[in-house]
Amino acid sequence: MNGNTTALLLNILIIAVIFILNYFYQKNKFAFSLKCVCSSAFALLGVINLGFAIAVKQENLQFYVLMATALVLAMLGDVFIGKSFILGAGLFALGHVCFMIAYFFLQGFSLREVWISALIFAASAAFLIFAPCIKYSSDSFRWICVAYALIISSMLGKALANLTFEPSGVNILIAAGSFLFFFSDLMLVLDWFVRKWKWTANACMGTYYPALCILAFSMYFKAF
Repeated sequence: MNGNTTALLLNILIIAVIFILNYFYQKNKFAFSLKCVCSSAFALLGVINLGFAIAVKQENLQFYVLMATALVLAMLGDVFIGKSFILGAGLFALGHVCFMIAYFFLQGFSLREVWISALIFAASAAFLIFAPCIKYSSDSFRWICVAYALIISSMLGKALANLTFEPSGVNILIAAGSFLFFFSDLMLVLDWFVRKWKWTANACMGTYYPALCILAFSMYFKAF
């Protein structure tokens, strides 16, 4: 069995375990212990794929290091957001920044991502600021969400811009993962600050783990 096959099977195995545990995590009323296991698994997958990239002597190691770092930060965000929304959101924001910087190692800067990101952020900020259904416990939470929206809108905008420049397999995976991450965060806002629909929590986690798995898998896809 060659390295490519080993890496692929390991990716499939870990992603399958995450998907199965995600089902039981939601089935068991979002048990924190299962959440930590799922999140640790995608962080581990990122580190493993970084190791594979090093093993096959990939030249663009900055991309892999930043992607693995972002996955670890997302895992830490999962651990802490239940205890402190501000700390958890801060860790997620740092993770998004790492993802976005990693995307620049696939395709350099252009005005295209500025316009795409600006449009996404404008819509997101308008919703967060003016939607009457959103009830913040304090104004600080509102502006934290807006700042967070700026970061994740920039991440998604860069992913989409890369895809329009080069519709490669890696960019398709990254754009898909980034979009699911953005959608998951929207569902998180609805779950935390609207609290009208029970399905939002499931929609959040039902798209969150696939998003991180896709982003982790894009590392393998690029390496091999």
